[in-house]
Amino acid sequence: MIKYKYKLKYMERFNIVVLDFDEEKSLKFANMISDPLGSDIPWRFKDLKIDIDNYIDLLRGNIPEYRHGGNASSVISYRDYTIIEDPFYDEEEDEIEPICKLETVEFVKIILVWAYETYKYKSERGRISQEEAEMVLNWIEQKMIDVKSIENNE
Repeated sequence: MIKYKYKLKYMERFNIVVLDFDEEKSLKFANMISDPLGSDIPWRFKDLKIDIDNYIDLLRGNIPEYRHGGNASSVISYRDYTIIEDPFYDEEEDEIEPICKLETVEFVKIILVWAYETYKYKSERGRISQEEAEMVLNWIEQKMIDVKSIENNE
């Protein structure tokens, strides 16, 4: 599904799901991929839907770029690639600027997998209703099909 290696981590204390990319060696600063998930890219359906619709428009070439960020990262996405930067980078203190660059289609799939696991986890823990979770999980599955269709037609 996702071409990059990750582990799912469940942080029960905060009721959150984290995708850990620390073991991914093909990307510089791969650990930054999970930074915007949950902070800059919210899991709540209303906001998630807006983001995913914008990313799909981007992948289809309908918009030139999509920007996110501020809380944990700065995310600039173009049709072919996404750049994740640390907004708190200090060139006087840090040796090199941490920037992660990956394919936008992969980043969108990562968001969808994270959202899927988040809704499943929150439903299992009773934080959201089973009905809401099922509705969102079905929507995410459909969006994953849409993204794969776009990916296969490139």
